[in-house]
Formats: sequence, C-alpha cells, structure tokens
Amino acid sequence: MQSIKNYFATLSQQLGLADELVELSPNRQAAKQPMQLGEVQDQTEHYLDLTSGGEEGKGIFTGLCGMGAVYMFLIMSPVFAQGRGGEVLGTAAVTFSITLAVFLLEVFWPSSSAIRFNRRTREVYFQDKDKLYHAPWDDAVAWMQESRTVTQYTGAMTETPMQLLLQRYGHPEEVIALQLNLPMGRTAEIQGMLWEYLRCYMDNGPWFDKQGKPQATSNREEVLEGYRSMQKKATLDLKMYQESVKSGATPRSRAFILVTGLLLFYPCLFIRDITAKYARQRAAKSQWNTLVKERCRPDGPSTRLYDLEVANGLHKDAVSESSSSSAGDS
Repeated sequence: MQSIKNYFATLSQQLGLADELVELSPNRQAAKQPMQLGEVQDQTEHYLDLTSGGEEGKGIFTGLCGMGAVYMFLIMSPVFAQGRGGEVLGTAAVTFSITLAVFLLEVFWPSSSAIRFNRRTREVYFQDKDKLYHAPWDDAVAWMQESRTVTQYTGAMTETPMQLLLQRYGHPEEVIALQLNLPMGRTAEIQGMLWEYLRCYMDNGPWFDKQGKPQATSNREEVLEGYRSMQKKATLDLKMYQESVKSGATPRSRAFILVTGLLLFYPCLFIRDITAKYARQRAAKSQWNTLVKERCRPDGPSTRLYDLEVANGLHKDAVSESSSSSAGDS
C-alpha cells in the first residue's frame, strides 16, 4: 500500500491541489444517504460491479451500420415492384452482413471490465486486458475535486471527478488512478452519495434501504433495474414532451424536432442497446482473472491479493511493520 500512498502524496503536491482535494475514506461518511446513480452493473451477496463509464460508446458503430441497413432496405423496397427484387435482396444481404460483422467485432473486442468490490475479502479489483489491479478496501485511497467551467458552447458546467488508486497485482510499483464514474454534471454532494453507496454495501450490505440501513430481504432486482434504465438509450418518452409543451417549458416546434430526431435514430439506439448488453455479458464471464473469480465464490479463498503479495515479499513496508510489532510483543 506504500506505493499508492506515495503516488497520492506526489500527485497532490505536483498539481498543487492538496487543499482542494476532498479525500474519501471507507471509514468516514461522505454523504447523508447513499445513491445508486445507475452505475451499479451487478450486485450480489458477495460482490458489486460498478461500471467505470469507459464503455459508454460500446455498440454505437453497430447501431449506425444497422440503421443504415434498415433505411437502405426501406428506400430500395419500391424497386420490388419493378421486378428487380434480386438487386434489393443482394444489397440488403451485404449491408446486414457488414452490420453482423461489426456487431461481432464490438462484442468480442477486448475491453475493460467493471470495477468489482468484493465483500468477502474486502478488496477492490479492476482488470484491463491481461493486467489485474487491486487494493484493500479498508486502506482505499480515493478523492474527488469539484470544478466549474463556463464556455460559450455549453454554458456553466460542473465536473467532479471521483478517483480511486489501485496497484497492479505482482507489480505494486505500477499504480493507476481509476475514475469511478463520469464526472459531467455531478456535484461533490452527488458523487459523495455514490461513495456512500459503496460504503453501505461493504459495511451494511449486501442489501440496504435508501437511508443505508441494512435490510433482510434482497433488493437486487430493483438495483439492477435502475442500472438498466440508465444504460438504455433507445427511449422515447412522449408523455414527458407533452407535459413540457403544456407547461410552456418547450416550444411545440422544438418538441416536434426533438421527437422526430429520436424516431429517426431509434433503430440505431435500439441496436446499440442490444450490442452493449451482449458485450457486457461476455466481458463479465470471460475477462476476470481466476484469482478474482475464486475469491468471489461463497466458498472461495479468504486471503486478499495484497496478502499474497506480502507473502511473496513484494511489500517490504508490510514485512517490516509485522516484524516490529512481533518484536514489541516479545
């Protein structure tokens, strides 16, 4: 853990942000109540997967290709009446084949896994291809910093990055700052609610109410439904636009343009949702290291990855601390 602590101290000094950073601790409350925020990809009795936002664009290329194939087929469909159905079917076969190829490429292309919080061993994991990163939860080093930018294009916008430091397994000198979620539009208070959600899961979980109090019954489906609703892009809430027009918040012409645009791009977003779903499922099944998988089983090992590194002599500070404590006892 000394590598992580040194990394954080150096980062704060170099950027001159030591007084502006808000440090987060697993032992200190960060908000009045927890909030799921839609980033929880999976939540079980033993682990919680938090999407890092790095795969937000997954499926968009398949969606664009699929939308092009659908509209091309519709545009060329009148050619059937002219006795040229073979040309239409040939063109459709080519475009849908391209869409299928892009779909398979996006689903099977190696991508980063979610951030996993293990309640059994109280660890945090992240895997980037063949590199496995981890940190003990009780000694986690995390922080957030709220900033406000104003531009002529977007106006005033608040960004609050919330980051967690992890070290590579077997190479503790290699440390990464992992962003827990997208910061755009988030305030420090909102980000603190997400951190509080993680704290409640690790300490009060796996199931708890909106105030963070433990509950006996599982609310897993409710949690996952919140995530699915946030990830779903192919949505068309006509009632919301109707109410917005009635209240005078949105001009009728603007609402018409927005709804028309959503209808035109609905095939793209619908195909994107399907692609992203299967890509996440594949990543969850195949990309975690065996050391992580077995520690997330109910009957898996209880040793932390950090303990394995200490046993291999990779953390001299931990060895010296244990030696000094043994000497003091004797």
